Amino acid sequence: MKLPRRPALRQAWASVAATGLALALAPAAMSTGSAVVLADGVVPPAVRTAEYADTVHGGDAAELNRAARIAATTPKSAETGARIVVSGVAQVQAARHARPRPVELLESTSAGWRVLARKQTARTGVFRFEVGAGSQDRTRAFQIRSPRFDGLAAAHTGRLRVAVVRPPTTPAPTPTPAPTPVDVLTPLGLAGDWSYLFAAGGSRWNPCTPIRWAYNPQGGYAGSLAHVQEAFARIASRTGLTFEYVGETTHVHRTASIFPAHADIAVAWSDEAQVPDLLGGVVGIGGGSAQAAAGTDVAWKMVRGFVLLDRGHALRPGFDSSGSTTWGQVMMHETLHALGLGHANGAEQVMHGSASSLNHNLGAGDLTGMSRIGAGPGCL
Repeated sequence: MKLPRRPALRQAWASVAATGLALALAPAAMSTGSAVVLADGVVPPAVRTAEYADTVHGGDAAELNRAARIAATTPKSAETGARIVVSGVAQVQAARHARPRPVELLESTSAGWRVLARKQTARTGVFRFEVGAGSQDRTRAFQIRSPRFDGLAAAHTGRLRVAVVRPPTTPAPTPTPAPTPVDVLTPLGLAGDWSYLFAAGGSRWNPCTPIRWAYNPQGGYAGSLAHVQEAFARIASRTGLTFEYVGETTHVHRTASIFPAHADIAVAWSDEAQVPDLLGGVVGIGGGSAQAAAGTDVAWKMVRGFVLLDRGHALRPGFDSSGSTTWGQVMMHETLHALGLGHANGAEQVMHGSASSLNHNLGAGDLTGMSRIGAGPGCL
C-alpha cells in the first residue's frame, strides 16, 4: 500500500521499490486440537496453512499530538452560526470489562477552563460533543477531560483550537466541503470492488467465537491504543464480529517473540532495524494464518492475525479525514487484512493498495467485503 509522496520527499524515496502482495505457505505443526501452531517443521499432508503479508509505503509525514492522552478532533474552522463537533475516543478497560467512561468538554475563558458539557463515552470509549460556533469572529480553544475511572488514570487532551469566521460576503470559489461524519457518508466506488486475503477460495474468521486481540504499546504514540480500539469498534459495527481486548503483549510479528497464547490477533509497533520488512518507506504490514475449511462458503478459516506498524513514521494520529494520511487509516487497512480481506482496485476504497485523502473512509467495496467476512454468512 503506497502513500502519496510530497514533492519535497520525492528524491528521498526515489530508491524505494514498489512492493506488491506476497502470499506464501508457512511451515506449521498441529497441536492435538484444531488450532494451527506456527513453528519450524513440516506441514502435515492433511493440513494446509498459509500466511500473507501486505506492505504499506509511507512518505506523508505530519506532527503528532504527543501530549494528548485522549484522542480528539475538531474542525480547523467553523462559520458563525455553524456547529462545532469535538469527537474522539478515550481509553477504556478490556472489552469484557469495559464500562462507559465519564468525559467532559471544557472551553478556555479569561477566568480559566469552563465546563460546557458532561457525558459518558460508549463502551468502546468513543465520544462526541457538539456546540454552537457563536456569532463572533474569534478563535475558541477546547479540551476533553476524564477523571480517574475504573482503575484508569485521569486523562486529558491538549488544546483543540477552532477559528470561527463569518461567511464571505463576496462571491468566492466553492470551498472544499467539510468532512462528513463517517456514519452518514455515502460510500464511494463500486460495491463489487473487494477481494479475499486468500483469493483461492476465500478466507474469514469464525464469527460465532469472540476474536481476542492484544496490543504491544512499545513505540506507539500517545493515544494509539485508543485508536486501535476505535478501529476494531468501527469494524465490529459493520461486520457483526465480536472482538475482545485481552490486554498488553510483548509480541512483535516477524521476530523471535512467541505469539501470545491468550490472543488471536497481535497488534504491535516496530521499525526497520528490528523487522527488515519495514525498510525504507514501509509503514506497516498485516495479515494472518489460516486453516483449510472444507464444506463452508470459504476455503480458509482464519486462525491467527497480526498488525505491525512502523514507529519510524509520523502520520497524523487517529481518524481525522480533513487532511493527509492518518494512522487510523492504516490501522483499519491492516486490521481488515488480518480479518480476511485483500486489496481493492479503486482508490476510494480503504483496502486499495495506496492510502490517500480519497480513501480515509470506507468505500462501497469495503462494505461489501466486510459483510462477506462478517457474521452474516454464519458460523465456521
